[in-house]
Parts: sequence; C-alpha cells; structure tokens
Amino acid sequence: MSITEIVLEKLSALPMEKQEQVLHYVEALSGDSSKISPMETEPYAWLRVASQMNLDGPPDWSERFEEYLQANASDAGR
Repeated sequence: MSITEIVLEKLSALPMEKQEQVLHYVEALSGDSSKISPMETEPYAWLRVASQMNLDGPPDWSERFEEYLQANASDAGR
C-alpha cells in the first residue's frame, strides 16, 4: 500500500471538520493557502478542543488561578 493510499484511508475515517483541518495543513505545506478565505475557518474551534480535554480543577480556579499557581510553584521547590 502506498503512502497516498494510507493517507487517503486515514483521512476518510476522520470527521469532516478534521478533514478540513488536514486540507488546510496540506495547502499550507504546498504554499497554496491563498485559496482559503479567512471566513472559511472556524474562529472558535479551540473551544471544542478545550471542552473535550476533560480538565479537572477546583470550581474557583478561574478566579484564584494565581494563588493555585503559586502554591504549585512552592510545592515544586521542595
């Protein structure tokens, strides 16, 4: 099986949004990114990725993150 066939097989198994990301990446590699208009990209795609990360933390982390970071830094120095 050739590399092209392997790539096509894996690409076809991806959801459409991931296939679009692959297309943008390949176009960027080939220097052909001028065909992509800025309006075609999803401006908040990172929110979908972040929501799938299954992060866990204290409920007030967004309000007290500096305190938590300082506590972790002092723990690392021990």
